[in-house]
Amino acid sequence: MRKIIIIFLAVALVAMTVPSYGQFTKRGTVGFKFLDIGVGGRALALGEAYTAIANDASAIFWNPAGLGNIKSGDFFAGYTKWPADIYLYSIAGAKRTELPMLGSSTIGIAGTILNTGLMNRTTEIDQDGEVSGTFPYEDYWFGLSYAKYLTDRFCFGATGKFIHETIDTFDVNNWAVDIGAYYETGYKTIRIGLAILNFGPDKKYDFTDAKAIPLPLTFRDGAAMDILQNDISKATLTAELAHPADNNERYQFGCEYWLKDAIALRGGYKINMDEGGLTAGAGFKFPFSSSANFSLDYAYNDWGRLKAVHRVSTSIGF
Repeated sequence: MRKIIIIFLAVALVAMTVPSYGQFTKRGTVGFKFLDIGVGGRALALGEAYTAIANDASAIFWNPAGLGNIKSGDFFAGYTKWPADIYLYSIAGAKRTELPMLGSSTIGIAGTILNTGLMNRTTEIDQDGEVSGTFPYEDYWFGLSYAKYLTDRFCFGATGKFIHETIDTFDVNNWAVDIGAYYETGYKTIRIGLAILNFGPDKKYDFTDAKAIPLPLTFRDGAAMDILQNDISKATLTAELAHPADNNERYQFGCEYWLKDAIALRGGYKINMDEGGLTAGAGFKFPFSSSANFSLDYAYNDWGRLKAVHRVSTSIGF
């Protein structure tokens, strides 16, 4: 088992540090880009540096191994208002259970839908799409996740996804797999998270001269550490390297401060972004029984010349 863990960590780290395409990035060369839109007020307020601290149902979207840190069960729902009146809705649920032959494991289910409304059809003559009518565009995915601690410090997780996209009268279906790992180093409170997201086959639309479109494959490597922890306060620093297949590597940093496990203040910054980079947010946790609590999280993301993006999410831990 130790050899398996070492090999997994080595492969992931090498994949993260090798440049994808030399000096050039392949912007605009992947499809299903809605898979890259992050979800969850907590994760996004931390500058998306979430791979090493994901511990609720939203971990399905960032690092499925984080599901192993759910004590009993969790339900998550998220909302994002994207520029140009684009809306993203996400939902996830996870439950720890005892499985035959597998023992204590966590099972999760999740899905996301992107809503753009009807889009204007443009032509060489009608470049603004004012008279050529409209067409529908739709994206969604849903999937099943599994996570299990293989040792007392190492957790492995995976998600299988079914993906669908509609553009006008053309439909395409695809599948993808996310693989993640979470490792408690045993040194102070440092933990490491690794994830490979959207690994799957290229897909092409059924029309003349269509080329196969790759998925937005992304490697994530993060670390986190608690720098303050007592009966009143807890503060955590987190950092992450994100390596997308169609863009430059991003360096993401975040800080989270909890007051009496009830109020959280968060901030983050993303380096090497085309626009913006500053993130901030807050969270509130309300216990409503001896074993359950309700959380509300908000995130703000500066997008430079574009409008700022606001995200809201809720979760119920039980």
